[in-house]
Amino acid sequence: MNSHSTAWWMRLAGCALVAGCGPSVAGSGAPVPARGAECAAGAVGEGYPAALLRIGCDGGVVAGRADWSREGGVVTLEFAAAAAGPVGVDLVSAWPPLGEPPWLGHRIENITVLSGGRVQVRFGASAEGALDEPERVFADPRLSGVALAVEGGGVHDVRDAIDAGSRVLTRHDASVEYARSLGRPVRLVAFDRLYMVVFAGAVEAEEAREVGGAIGADWVEWGAPGARRLTGVRWSALVESCGGGAGGDEPAARRARRDVGPASATVSYAGDDRAAGQIAERIVSMAMRGDRAGALVQALAGTAGRLAVQPRVRPGTGSERRRAATDVAAVVAVHGGPGHPCSLHAEVLRELAGWEPWGGAPGTNVVLVGETALFETSRP
Repeated sequence: MNSHSTAWWMRLAGCALVAGCGPSVAGSGAPVPARGAECAAGAVGEGYPAALLRIGCDGGVVAGRADWSREGGVVTLEFAAAAAGPVGVDLVSAWPPLGEPPWLGHRIENITVLSGGRVQVRFGASAEGALDEPERVFADPRLSGVALAVEGGGVHDVRDAIDAGSRVLTRHDASVEYARSLGRPVRLVAFDRLYMVVFAGAVEAEEAREVGGAIGADWVEWGAPGARRLTGVRWSALVESCGGGAGGDEPAARRARRDVGPASATVSYAGDDRAAGQIAERIVSMAMRGDRAGALVQALAGTAGRLAVQPRVRPGTGSERRRAATDVAAVVAVHGGPGHPCSLHAEVLRELAGWEPWGGAPGTNVVLVGETALFETSRP
């Protein structure tokens, strides 16, 4: 993660689940129980069926479709003779490039395919604490070797597929409700997408949390099913575990962008992400209000002018994340489900690159909004 050790820093208001803070029940704002009670109530989802390893209700790593052993920084994945899904060379060939999530935040020295389809991965000490339980990275579904087959990226209408009796993985709110109206079994797979907003301006930390709470409450009430707010983020816990940042709640980012005139200010989001678009719309509408929340959004945006929602094409694998010159805010989504906390840490740093507050102003300019769930509708 040395590539993320930059000269500029931003403050993040909020709390990632992997850092140990508790989420809120969707739409309620009330704290949920500890993880064991969440599991008993089905509140964390049943998980991805093809995951190599899983995170148990006690927070520990347990076997998935693979078992594992670890000696130092070397993790060996082992498979039963009749294991479903790819193993060995087929599994490794399906993994993302080492410069992409969830490998970000880890230094992989060697990957070796052994007899019987076993795979051995040697982790290097890329940052302070990075070797702490490296096997956790294999709980990430992006390393399962099995495509998630999420219909339409999870955000498109899949009611036709439901009518056809297909098994569907989706985040599309109307499709989930439609399946339920037909009496189809709908299960929560996981809360797997974490949303935050990064602004060009900055305010005090408490004010940023106030804005994040207002955006999150509105989004949970009117947004995607299964969306839930988080009570806050302990970035310091990730920094302590993964390195690559200063203490406190400060992820790293470098500013390389021009100031924006108030007549051309935009709030950007990935155009194929409906939940991100909903958040962007709420930011724009909140900025037009004449109340305290509106004034704080304007301060965060760095302009009192009218904002406009701007969908953008998601960059391809390995592409640089560029911010448009007109952007005064951007909705950022990262994988927030099972996996290694250092993967989350590095992915957040990459997504926030280029968003140091104007003029290096002190304060908070990143607010955590919440997370959404992936659902599975079963065949009739």
